[in-house]
Amino acid sequence: MPRLYLVSPSHHLADGRLVKTTRYWTSGLTMPTLKALAPRDWKVDIVDELMADVDLDHPADVVAIGAMGPQISRAYDLADAFRARGKKVVLGGPWVSLAPHERSLAHADAIVVGEAETVFARALEDLAAGRSAGVYRAGEFVRMGKTLSRPKNDDRTIAETSHPDIYQNIDYRDLQLIRWDKWKTSPFYRLYFHWPLVFSRGCPHPCNYCAVQAFYKRSYRTRNIDAVIENVRQIKAFGGRNLLFLDDNPIADVDAAKELFARLIPEKIKWTSQCTIEIARDPELLDLAARSGCVALSIGLESNEEPVLDSLKKRFNRAPRYAEDLAALRAKGIQVIALMMFGMDGQTDGVFDETLKFLVDHKVSLVKFFTPAPYPGTAYHEEMRQAGRILNEDWGRYDYGSLLVQPTGMDARTLRSGFDRTYKHFYGLPAIAKRMLALPRRNRREHAAYLVANLKTWHFLKKNPSAWGTIS
Repeated sequence: MPRLYLVSPSHHLADGRLVKTTRYWTSGLTMPTLKALAPRDWKVDIVDELMADVDLDHPADVVAIGAMGPQISRAYDLADAFRARGKKVVLGGPWVSLAPHERSLAHADAIVVGEAETVFARALEDLAAGRSAGVYRAGEFVRMGKTLSRPKNDDRTIAETSHPDIYQNIDYRDLQLIRWDKWKTSPFYRLYFHWPLVFSRGCPHPCNYCAVQAFYKRSYRTRNIDAVIENVRQIKAFGGRNLLFLDDNPIADVDAAKELFARLIPEKIKWTSQCTIEIARDPELLDLAARSGCVALSIGLESNEEPVLDSLKKRFNRAPRYAEDLAALRAKGIQVIALMMFGMDGQTDGVFDETLKFLVDHKVSLVKFFTPAPYPGTAYHEEMRQAGRILNEDWGRYDYGSLLVQPTGMDARTLRSGFDRTYKHFYGLPAIAKRMLALPRRNRREHAAYLVANLKTWHFLKKNPSAWGTIS
């Protein structure tokens, strides 16, 4: 029986330490999905290096490693180590697909480019038989339940016939970051852990820095809603009630999102997701989301300045509406995790205090700050490359806050100090009190959990003042 070892790597901090943890609030679905795609006669083992150690002497015929962002550097290191031991290695994921293929092929026997459904099993069988095509490129995007937008400026299209819904074949017992011991014994852990599932793939928006739209070429598809509800019920059978939709933009197809949210209401679950601010501008959609159990949304506001949003091709955000939008979300008891960028063209050193005041005044629950990251394959990367402004080609540093692009409105030292200072002040006790002590009318238990998260982050940053790369 052939054996497959699926590896999700961790990543290194700037000081060389490998990021590890004993507890995480959710678990990815990539590796359980790849297990479901493997030929049925293969024995499959999975490891997530964030919690467990990778067994470099695993008796696998093929090792498959997936990575994104700063994981890619660690993925290459692990691939080299496995190949030095005679193992066949296949790499895949958005980063491998978008970056120059020769970079990944220098560390692997094969790479998967694009969605894995139609090519992954063939890559495994070839490698186990001692052959390789090198690049296994999906020639089309998988047809799901409904297609809102097709790929733009790409030779691939949506398949004519539907592919079996691979998410229905996932075994939730394969989640690598759930602590089953804690799940069985701790009611607090059962509130903390969020079970992952998927409703859609892609995003139709043209944001120039975004690897999602670069990977999916602005296509957008949603699953059959019956299949999503079946996943919800599978999770509930384990006792799960807190869910995380892993979608990049679950509301891009508004009609499909409304149908999903209506179907979720009788399931009596709580859920969170990434989302665009547009959800706040459709009263019916927002109401259905709240009634279906939405308690928190991670929203890419990016900037309060319209010229900055214009430069990012994110005009739909419409910054002058942010105050109204955030008030609408708060009125529904939905916590907002704001994603904000520092160091973009058009921003000066005044951006730090202005952003901090805005976030505190509008009682934003949590924030993640980002410096510009020119991910390979994006329009932003090409723009910065042509301008000669990319400061660091070490992909292991392509994280939340490393200085990767030469800023124009301030020097690098000002950006570094302002970035760290704003994190410190946002998660300082005075700002936490202003943002979190006024209770919302709804979902007060969830609000209390986010207050605790703020206090834990305050305590963490006191000990690790520049540890923004591990905030998640």
